[in-house]
Parts: sequence; structure tokens; C-alpha cells
Amino acid sequence: MTRAPESEALLRVVELTTEFLGDDATVRAVDHVSFDVKKGEMLGIVGESGSGKSATSLSIMRLLPPQGRVTHGSVELAGANLLALPEARMRELRGRRVAMIFQDPMTALNPYLRVGEQLIEGAVLHLGMSRADAQTRAAALLDRVRIPDARARLRSYPHELSGGMRQRVMIAMALLCDPELLIADEPTTALDVTVQAQILELLSELRRERGLSILLITHDLGVVATTCDRVLVMYAGRVVELAPAAELFARPLHPYTAALMQSLPRLDAKPGAPLESIAGMPPRLDQGPFRECSFAPRCRFVHDACRVADPPLTEAGPERLRRCVLPLEKLS
Repeated sequence: MTRAPESEALLRVVELTTEFLGDDATVRAVDHVSFDVKKGEMLGIVGESGSGKSATSLSIMRLLPPQGRVTHGSVELAGANLLALPEARMRELRGRRVAMIFQDPMTALNPYLRVGEQLIEGAVLHLGMSRADAQTRAAALLDRVRIPDARARLRSYPHELSGGMRQRVMIAMALLCDPELLIADEPTTALDVTVQAQILELLSELRRERGLSILLITHDLGVVATTCDRVLVMYAGRVVELAPAAELFARPLHPYTAALMQSLPRLDAKPGAPLESIAGMPPRLDQGPFRECSFAPRCRFVHDACRVADPPLTEAGPERLRRCVLPLEKLS
């Protein structure tokens, strides 16, 4: 696939493959996924639930549950292969060079500890600060992520905060050690539209201020359209399209991407018109390699060539990749 020059790529994921061991079968949740995140870039990963987005992020962070394992590939952060590091070294890097915002801040935050304690602990552990200095830094970060009366909020427990404020605490924790890369896994899930917009604007501001690289994982195409430089589309654990965001939305080159866009609500739709949906269900991932295009059973453009084998990921223009054998004019 087309790659950023070594000098530009902060994160380089190559042929990442992750499997989950079940009682009766092995599920390949991430299947030979490759991509780069450039310095200062925001890359969005989109796809339906179960497409492998979160499994990809957890694999990068080496935070998979016990039944999960990376079976192939490499993940390089500024040239260091994270998958080959001793666990002690990886613990040092989490927070300091790469940090993560999880989907549900209520489960990611410790409900038994005050917010301040959770922030202070990270500053003392990773930065070697005194507790007094760590408390000052924690309050400053809460203020930066627009939590009112920040110093007083250090004494709050997570359940005393709204969903939006808990997510802001998670962002403050992620920024505590000035990481180079921030992985945001569905950071606006379960938040109302107004708070979603505030969180996304905050991430964009922090990116500009700090030169952060951000890997944004979401199922919301509207989010990536307004925030991301490039978009990676995943289906059934694989990359099916990669493109600059503006080009992807102007002209999707994979039937799955086009179907996702057609399923979005539209302001120009006729009153009472039903939302379009993608027929069928995603394929099961525990039944071995695909013998046809993984999207073929749901694709309205399917033809005989799609049934021969699962197509490779190929170049479809400058900085554009897609996994499809259809001629581009057929998608118009």
C-alpha cells in the first residue's frame, strides 16, 4: 500500500492481525491491517460494529483481553516496534508517548477514587512529580479541557460528573504526559449532540496547540467528515478503503463506503422517507479465509468476478486504496 515517508509517519501499522480464541473457534477480528498516522494528522477509522476498529486500537496499545492475541504484523511508534517491547517498557510508553481515550469513561475511570487522585497518580508515576506539583498540573489540565471550577472538581468522584465532564477528565488524563499520539475510541458515544460537538472541537484545538497525532475511531461518518484528514474504512476486520476525507466523501470508491453514506439521514430527503439500510449482515469471522469478496453477499454491484476470491487492497489514485474489482465507472 502507499505509505507516508519515514520522516512523516509517527505510527506505522503493518499487516496487523489479531485473533480471539473461543471455546469452539478462533475469530480473526483484525486481518492484515496496514496504515500510517502522520505527525500532526488526524486519521479516522470507520465501520460498523464488529468491523475490527476497537480491536485494532487495543492491539496497538497491547491492551487486549486474555483471549485476544496479535498473531502477525508490527506496530511501530517513531521507529520502535511496540509489539516486541517488554511489558515493563510498554507500560512506560503508555501515557508518555501514546495515550488512549476509551469509549465509556464511567468504566475507564475508577469509581472508588476521586478524579484528582487518578490524575495525580499518573503524573507522579510517569513524570516523577511531587504530589503538590502533580495536583497543580491536574487542575490546569481540567481547566484546559473546560471543566468549571477545576481545582474543586479534583475532589469529585466520577459518578458526580456528567457524561461530558467524565469524557473531559479522560482527555485530561490522556494529555497528562504530553503524548505524541492520542487514540480516541468512540470518544462521543452516548453524549448528546451539543456535547459531542464540544468534545470534537476540543480535540481539534488540542491537536493544533500540541501538534498531536490523533487516531479517531468512530462509526459516525459525520464526525470524520468534519474533523479528519484521512479516513480508513474497515469491514469484517479488513481495510476496504483509505482516502483523504474530502475525496472519500466526494466520491467513495468501494461499494461498502458508498452504502454507509447512503444510510445517513439527509436534510434534502422527502418527509417521511425511510432511511436506507445495508441489506444482510456482516460475515462471521470464525469460518476461515474468505473465498469471495467479504462484502459480496450485501453488495448491490456484485457480479461473477466478486465470487472468485477476496480482492487485494490496491491503489485507486493518489493516496487512495480500495479492496474491490469493480471498474470505477461502475460505482457512479
